[in-house]
Amino acid sequence: MSERRKYATIIVLFLAGFGMIALASALDAYWPLFLTPLPYALIPWMIARTRAGRDSVSSRGEDPNL
Repeated sequence: MSERRKYATIIVLFLAGFGMIALASALDAYWPLFLTPLPYALIPWMIARTRAGRDSVSSRGEDPNL
């Protein structure tokens, strides 16, 4: 995953989290708040997954920038 795509995904996930809060406010309901942690939980998972993939490539002696 390219850096540009990773940052775009992070921004979309942040906006989805804030959108859930706005939806809860607009609906005057609390159920969207239970879904709010999901996009925020995906951000560190995505970063750790891409970093682990890069580390495994560099441990094999390949160039991680390719």
